[in-house]
Amino acid sequence: MKPNRKFVAGCCCVVLLFFLAGCSAPQRLWPQKDMIGSETARPDGGQVVLIASRTSDFKKVLVAKLHEQLAAAGVAQKTIGIEELAQVDSTGYTAVVVINTCLAWGLDHDVQVFLDRRKTDANIIVLTTSGDGTWLPDKGGRDFDAISAASKMTTVDVVARDVMASIHSRLHDEDPTPKH
Repeated sequence: MKPNRKFVAGCCCVVLLFFLAGCSAPQRLWPQKDMIGSETARPDGGQVVLIASRTSDFKKVLVAKLHEQLAAAGVAQKTIGIEELAQVDSTGYTAVVVINTCLAWGLDHDVQVFLDRRKTDANIIVLTTSGDGTWLPDKGGRDFDAISAASKMTTVDVVARDVMASIHSRLHDEDPTPKH
């Protein structure tokens, strides 16, 4: 009987490992494409919001709405793909909006690496899209804003409003003294 228990336990472990690897494999084998970059002119001493995102129909519309609202508020924006986050110094921006997709019950790998190397993350807003729109990342004691949403076109205006509310709180919290 004992060898059968060991065999069954071993088989269960192998199945579990395949399951866990299978959940993260799509992220590695078929990564989402990055958003095409854009930028508006930065007024002297003006505030700039960085938006980093992968691409999908929902995310394209959301980013376009954020661009419109930032322009209406007189705030410059720079939009990049998620892979470019590796070179970003978040302290150079008033707010950093990272539009992430929940993959295998976790953050996009590049987003996780970006968050892990931050010394401060008070200006970071992480919007995570998931199937039902309720998944939020574990902050692990960090200070970034976490927003969740489903990628449904019928809710894009509400999501844009929620993200803009977080951005506006950063715009008004910024220290007005010039940085040298």
